[in-house]
Amino acid sequence: MNATVSSAGIGSVTAEEERNRQAVCKLIEAWNAGEVATLASMWEARMVHHGRESEPTSAVDTAAEMQRFLAAFPDLRMELESVIAEGDMVATRIQMHATHLGSFLDAEPTGRTVSCRLMGQLRFVDGRVVEHWGVADGLQLLTQIGLLPERFLAATA
Repeated sequence: MNATVSSAGIGSVTAEEERNRQAVCKLIEAWNAGEVATLASMWEARMVHHGRESEPTSAVDTAAEMQRFLAAFPDLRMELESVIAEGDMVATRIQMHATHLGSFLDAEPTGRTVSCRLMGQLRFVDGRVVEHWGVADGLQLLTQIGLLPERFLAATA
């Protein structure tokens, strides 16, 4: 991974921050290998995911969503572009690449190569994820597989 790695605080990185940063790298490796069970093993049982939904989702629901996404994009690859660790929090910037090979939402497989950016923040306790906040450029992804007209992209930053 060619990620920019830093600690937001002044001074050296603490052992906790380095452990959490390394855990994020392992999470990305598991995503890239399609190993949802490995991902889930790194989450606290009561991990909460804060995403686009108005209500947070559980670890079980998050794992099921990941399985559905990987069924649609089985060759998914995430490039970790930056990681910033401070205390129990880690922030990430990721570029995702995949091929649309399975049904996704209302779109049958197109065979198109897609990419989008993701921003995330994870909170760790004892080396395990207890909370995750994630934002993906879903508009870009939906446009690339033909669910939205390209003109919608002009309205985004």
